[in-house]
Parts: sequence; C-alpha cells; structure tokens
Amino acid sequence: MKKITKFLAALLVPAMIISLTACGGDTSSTATENSSAQSSVNASAPADITSKIMTDIKFPSMAEIKDDRLASYYDIDASKIDSFSAFICGSGAYPDEIAIFKMKSSDDVQTVKTVLEGRVEKQTTTFKDYTPDEMYKIDGKNIVVNGNYIALIICSDNAGATDTFNNMTK
Repeated sequence: MKKITKFLAALLVPAMIISLTACGGDTSSTATENSSAQSSVNASAPADITSKIMTDIKFPSMAEIKDDRLASYYDIDASKIDSFSAFICGSGAYPDEIAIFKMKSSDDVQTVKTVLEGRVEKQTTTFKDYTPDEMYKIDGKNIVVNGNYIALIICSDNAGATDTFNNMTK
C-alpha cells in the first residue's frame, strides 16, 4: 500500500506543479488579452459600439448595411464619414435599426442629423400601420449626438442603447 501511495504522490506532485505553472501563464496571457480587448472597445469605433448595443439589447435578426448599400438608406456624403456601422431588421418586419456614424468634422454632424431625422420619419410612415405595436421603438429620442458621433437608434430599449452610445463616445 505504501508503494502505491508513494507512486501516486510521485506522479501527482509534478502534475500539480505543471498545472499551477500553466495556469499562472494562462492567467497573465488572459489579462493581456482582456487588456487589449478593453483598449479596442475604448477606441469607440462605430462597429464596437453597435456590437456592444446589439449584445446588450434584444434585436430581431439584423442585416448589416455595408459601404456599397449606404446610399440606399442614408443620403450622406461618404467622403465626410470617418467610419460607420449600421444594421437594419433583416426581415423588414420590424422598425429596429441602429446606425452609428463618426464624422470627420463636427461641421457635418447637423447635416447627418437631418438625414437621420428623415429616416425616422420614413420608418414612422412605414410601420405605423404595418406593425403599430412596434411604434414604441420610435419614441422621438432616436437620434443621439455626442461630439463627432451621431447615432440612429430604434430598438426595444432606446434609453439603454443611448446610454451605451454615450458611454462609448466620451
């Protein structure tokens, strides 16, 4: 019995040391990865903001609006946009939409705000008879501006999405 105990101890002690060493290495690596991930979120790229909002708030199936379709939804001079990220309800059955623009100049923010207000009016006209129970999402607080950032937010929790937008564009 003593031989088995010594044998098991001889096997287990080195295994424990290796696993502790490996865990220690993984922990510092994970901390570095988390720090890098945090830095990228703090960069406040529109894609990071839309991703965070869509993770935190329930959305229907969403379809991304890419560069080649931008003009179909928003009449904005693409040369004045630093970066953007936009999504609409993929099925078209709901008014849910999120679009975040980072403009190159603060001079262009008001123009984009006017364009997005027009988009909200269009969505109101489209959905008021089609899905009237979804109209609470279009609440008159759907356009949010923070510095050179401007957002169109139509979702089940506009206030929560607006808070995330404001926190990430500080």
